Amino acid sequence: MKENDIRTEDVSEEQAVEKTEEQAAEAAEKKQNVRRRGRKRAEKAEREKQKKDDGEKQEIETGKKKGKKKKKKKGLRKWMKKHKAASAIIILFLICILTVAGLFGSIVWSLNHDSVGIVDPDDVDPTADEVQIAREDQKDQDVVNILLVGSDTRDPDAELGRSDTMMLVSFNKAEGKATVISFLRDTLIDIDGYGMSKLGHTFAYGGVGLTINTLNKQFDLDIQDYIIINFENLVEIIDELGGIQVNLTEEEAEYYRQTGMPDIQSGWVTLTGSQALAHARNRSLDNDFGRTSRQRSVLYGIYNKVMENKNPADILPLIKFCMTQVSTNMGVTELYSLATDVMGVEHLKTQQAAVPRDGTYEFDTYDSMSVLTIDLEANKEYIKELLY
Repeated sequence: MKENDIRTEDVSEEQAVEKTEEQAAEAAEKKQNVRRRGRKRAEKAEREKQKKDDGEKQEIETGKKKGKKKKKKKGLRKWMKKHKAASAIIILFLICILTVAGLFGSIVWSLNHDSVGIVDPDDVDPTADEVQIAREDQKDQDVVNILLVGSDTRDPDAELGRSDTMMLVSFNKAEGKATVISFLRDTLIDIDGYGMSKLGHTFAYGGVGLTINTLNKQFDLDIQDYIIINFENLVEIIDELGGIQVNLTEEEAEYYRQTGMPDIQSGWVTLTGSQALAHARNRSLDNDFGRTSRQRSVLYGIYNKVMENKNPADILPLIKFCMTQVSTNMGVTELYSLATDVMGVEHLKTQQAAVPRDGTYEFDTYDSMSVLTIDLEANKEYIKELLY
């Protein structure tokens, strides 16, 4: 073999070796790149898987909470559906409890949130702004005495802060009689803590407590209960009753025809709440004696209207309505019991009067005030005759 032929073969072998090495390197690099891309894909997949797992975990936790609530609601509905009768009873029972509690609470609050208390006489301060009622022993267990105090805030002639009307409403169960006595506000009387002054001033000096204590002490009474009403509220009460009947004189009817009631006639007429209020306010025709007489006629009109239907079941709603129009220290049960006692009398005797009695007073002036000086002992005896 020639020398040139040997060199050519050596070169070809070297080139082949080099080419093989290059191919191996390329293959190795390609393989490395594949591995690198594989690792990246694996890492990305791992991250996505973790993210998905976290999301599912959160959904599972949320689902568990919702599931618990739904399960509870579903369980309650299922129980109520299964026990329909028991469910109805429970619901009605709850409604009854809420209704009774609300009614009882409102009545207790309305009756007691501003009522005047009854205390031992030694504990009474007659100069207090709100005098307490001095405890008195009941003189006769069959006789109930209640003081009705009225004020007329819209009356331009009414004295500010004074009680415009003081009426003793009495029921004698043993004798089956009801009595209404008007005490004239201009009566000169001795008031504890203030000396001689008008009886009507007691309400301004110390409230209803001082008025009651003064009447009890001066006229030998045993009043412990009271009802305070503004004449304006009489309109609501009378309209609730559907009007009342009052006997008008021709003089009164003529006066009302000239002052806004053109069709009114004398005799027994039915008055609305506003018409009855105008009648109770009227003092233009005579004096305070005439005015208090008209006030008593309105009170009797209310009584007669109530007595038209002697159904005790109809009285309770009326009492509850009246409670929203007055202030009193009496309870619904107490008033209802008294009302049923009165309605239980088959032939109730009624009488009305004014104190001072005719012939036991004089018009006078005291400390620049126009007053009525009275024979106190004569009027004490007169009251005793009426009530007992």
